Amino acid sequence: MKNLKNKGSNTKSGKKQDKPALKYMLIIFAAVAVIAIGAVLAYDILWRANINCEGGKYRNFYVLKNATWDSVKDSLMSKSLIRNEMEFDHAIMLFAKGKEPQCGFYSLEPGISNRSFINRVAYGLSNKVPMEVKMTRYTRWVARNLSRQLDVDSASLYKAFTADTTLRKFGLTEASSLAMFVRFKRDVCWCSTADDVARTVADEYNKFWNAERLAKCNEIGLTPIQVTILASIVEEETNDYDDRRMVAGVYMNRIRKGMPLQSCPTVRYAWGDFSIKRVLKAHLEIDSPYNTYKYQGLPPGPIRIPSERAIDAVLNYERHNYYYMCAKSDFSGTHDYSTTFRQHSRYARKYQKNLNKKGIK
Repeated sequence: MKNLKNKGSNTKSGKKQDKPALKYMLIIFAAVAVIAIGAVLAYDILWRANINCEGGKYRNFYVLKNATWDSVKDSLMSKSLIRNEMEFDHAIMLFAKGKEPQCGFYSLEPGISNRSFINRVAYGLSNKVPMEVKMTRYTRWVARNLSRQLDVDSASLYKAFTADTTLRKFGLTEASSLAMFVRFKRDVCWCSTADDVARTVADEYNKFWNAERLAKCNEIGLTPIQVTILASIVEEETNDYDDRRMVAGVYMNRIRKGMPLQSCPTVRYAWGDFSIKRVLKAHLEIDSPYNTYKYQGLPPGPIRIPSERAIDAVLNYERHNYYYMCAKSDFSGTHDYSTTFRQHSRYARKYQKNLNKKGIK
């Protein structure tokens, strides 16, 4: 009986010992469950695709200067680019501590997570955008065009382009400032400042006017600015490269002889009316330094940003003895050339007769 009592006593004791073990197992199980749930939530917050790039396409997203995370989120939501707002808010609290959004253009790929997006924007890992200087006629128009490509206003750009420090680099005035531009396309930061853009313009100018082109300038006796001005006129006269070389030769002969250029495109520029199809005597009365019928020599600045081909046509102009040119009466876009005014007048009358036939006034 004594042994049985002891045995029963051991059994009860064992049951008592099992209760703490069960308790610990439950605690461990709960902890594992919490960790698992936390891991799932963390995965959702950090790694699950939360930026909505539907159709497997990249989406363009712009962060403005002085943006906040709230404004970034609002912008994302306005474009329906966030799947779960709460997850995004949690990710900002976790990863955007002390870091503000950096201005830039961001190309968002399909499957991008909250963490990847926030890190990219917080550290300014933005994509570059193409900045292109195209053909245009005024520096203020260049500023306007570039402001549409970048996050910088046109007034700031114009101020940077016409600042004394900028103009002195090129030997220009505000009136002739268009001569600092060459046509180019270059990838830059979307958040470039006006000064950044002005430096890029200067870099491209210096790159274009390399040793070979500068040697050509010395050979023909013109500065790069003068070549640019003449090329802008030549390009308005014809699209044909060989004809441009001929036209440039006429103007170079006139410059050397001290004759006025008498260029119709400069008269249109003087009037600021590029729809003028036929320059008449009344148009020639305008008092402007761009009226090359009235004022001798090159005008003070280009009448457009010339192309590389037009500039090279001037640098490699055709050496000949012609002083006169007239658009061909067949409207082919090229010219008839003359050594005398009498011969030129015959070509001019034929051309004017055909203009009258076509009713061009």
